[in-house]
Amino acid sequence: MKASILAAAAIFARVYGHGGIFNYTIDGVDYAGHYPWLPEEGQNSIQRRWWPDPIYRMDHPYLACNRGNPLATSLPKLHAPVRAGANITAWWKAPPCPTNPPVPFPTKPSLDGWNEYDPPFGCFGPENPWNHNQGPVIVYMADCGGPCDQWDGTGKRWFKIWETGYYMKGWSKDAGAGNDDWPINAGSIVWGQHAMANAGLTVTIPKELKPGYYMIRHEIINIDYSLQFFPECAQLEISGDGGKVPGEEYLAQFPGEYTMEDPGIYIGGKIWQEPAYHMFNYTMPGPKVWVP
Repeated sequence: MKASILAAAAIFARVYGHGGIFNYTIDGVDYAGHYPWLPEEGQNSIQRRWWPDPIYRMDHPYLACNRGNPLATSLPKLHAPVRAGANITAWWKAPPCPTNPPVPFPTKPSLDGWNEYDPPFGCFGPENPWNHNQGPVIVYMADCGGPCDQWDGTGKRWFKIWETGYYMKGWSKDAGAGNDDWPINAGSIVWGQHAMANAGLTVTIPKELKPGYYMIRHEIINIDYSLQFFPECAQLEISGDGGKVPGEEYLAQFPGEYTMEDPGIYIGGKIWQEPAYHMFNYTMPGPKVWVP
């Protein structure tokens, strides 16, 4: 039974699927994301411009907040007001593609020399849900040091507020989990990525966080047949009575945090090979989750 489920997971892992966060619900208010297939001009969003093709390199210059196609020429000025201790839900479900776009969709990558997917992925709508199901989901925040449109996302400011990774016993009995131990390549049985991305992921802003301007960075790391990063960032203005900030040991920078020395990064693209094929542990990349 387990062998047949793993075989199905291997087939599913080959499904071609790209994507990202299209919308947010922040402290009960809905916000449209920056739609990747429309021009930058005319869009007013809390979200940094992004593109649904994966980033394949951990040293990519836009690993912090993704890149547009074409690249953004400015940073958004809009910030979502949110109370410390309130919830933020990220939605990966795409809206319908525009039937009469004002400009043709991109046909070339926005960057040369960074192993970008060529040609770029075409526009897709809600009929194409998030297909990946192997790898962790991580949520970071960063103090912008003032309005976030004055910071490009680089530097050692990011701290982790939430993460989910591999669960050996399985997430859902409906998916085949039970009393058995499952290896890291058992797909959605042992990873929550697929279910969370398609249902919406809700995290809580640390209640004791010092007020100010922050970015929130959601990142899915796909590790099945290649190492792929899917980051997206949104700008927040946090209010509250807290006064705590993470210490230096909790801070990360992108690029620069992930290396091939990290077991959870090195394993990317190797989970269908020995010895990873029968591996029953996974080390989360990045710093520890900050809990004030």
